[in-house]
Amino acid sequence: MVKEVRHIPEAEGWLSLVSDQGRKKIVDACSIREADAGKILYRAGDPPNGLYCLLSGSVRMDTLQSTHGPTLLGLFHTGAWLGEVEMFSSVGRVVTLTALRPIQYAHIRASSIETIGEEHPEIWRALGHLAAEKVCLAVASLDDLMIRSSTQRLSAVLLRLCGARLDIPFGEIATELDVTQSELAQLANLSRGMVGRMLDSMEKDGQIERRYGRISIIEIEDLKKRLTDEST
Repeated sequence: MVKEVRHIPEAEGWLSLVSDQGRKKIVDACSIREADAGKILYRAGDPPNGLYCLLSGSVRMDTLQSTHGPTLLGLFHTGAWLGEVEMFSSVGRVVTLTALRPIQYAHIRASSIETIGEEHPEIWRALGHLAAEKVCLAVASLDDLMIRSSTQRLSAVLLRLCGARLDIPFGEIATELDVTQSELAQLANLSRGMVGRMLDSMEKDGQIERRYGRISIIEIEDLKKRLTDEST
């Protein structure tokens, strides 16, 4: 388990759009918790229970809306805030959030946000900003699927999983990805064999290293170049 207590990021992201007093009340209302790898923070269909801020480690987000079972949507890393979309509606959670490794996170109840929001209404605009950023990420994911080059499409997926695909700060950029070759194939809409061959090429070029169920990104800038290289 995580030993050191991390601080909640306040200087950037949606919290930076909240007044000093409102921001302090939100931080004070957060409880700091830890979870082991594999712990489900919430499941699709659960009633919304507030916001989560990842203070260390990584989580995976899955959807259960498909006919072929749970599907990986993305990875989020230290500094990411999650769970804001359901704050604006009465629907249950639309995704499942699971810890990939031992994590530390902050949690604030929905009722606490509503109470603080009555006195500091700018909180709702700030949360709307956070939700809009997630919409941008979803649109970018759809746009990446329309990239014709298989190599470029896989590069876009890897960059997105790292948190380096967009200029929007969803959290820290991670270079250790807990993702399988099959999941990459699904995300990039490619065959598992084709993904394997492309990963072989990336590893040979020194851009990545592979271990069972994990990929280490060695050269993020090289991946970005591969994404824009029209010859690939």
